[in-house]
Amino acid sequence: MKRVARRAFGLGFALTLSCWSANAQTSSFPVYDPTLPIVSINRETLFQRSDLGNHLSEVLSKRQAALVAENDRLAATLEQEELELTELRKTLSPEKFAPMAEAFDAKVKKVRRVQDQKSVDLAKALESMRFRFFRQAESVIAQMMQDSGILFVLDEKAIWMSKGGDVTNTVIERMNAAYAAGEISIE
Repeated sequence: MKRVARRAFGLGFALTLSCWSANAQTSSFPVYDPTLPIVSINRETLFQRSDLGNHLSEVLSKRQAALVAENDRLAATLEQEELELTELRKTLSPEKFAPMAEAFDAKVKKVRRVQDQKSVDLAKALESMRFRFFRQAESVIAQMMQDSGILFVLDEKAIWMSKGGDVTNTVIERMNAAYAAGEISIE
């Protein structure tokens, strides 16, 4: 009896979920209604489409491109040194060659450590800039909440809502205006 009840409940839940899912796909939710006290934000869209987020992305892209170019240049230099060392090996005794090979190996390991640390530092810089970006966004969002009577702002990825709406574009507009006016920055 319990097994039948569980199956019936499971089937009913599955049907309800599929109907709800179908309705969720076909119904259109409001993009933004300023009279509703609960709205959502898409943090990635906010970062990717705002002027400040674009500026940060450009800065980080330039830093990343510079690091890649530096890595390529160092790899080419080390490759050339390795070729020269390989040629020297033909003319030197093992006793004379061994210290040169060890020194080259130590140099390669050091370059690799330094470049790996630069990659880690760049990733930390990205995380730090994103954190500061969202701290700046918080002030814009807080003002918008006060202006519009919004009670809750939810992350769009974490909450499903049937009322309210996504205010990401409104926040982007306000952040762009504040950024252009010099009211917010990361520096």
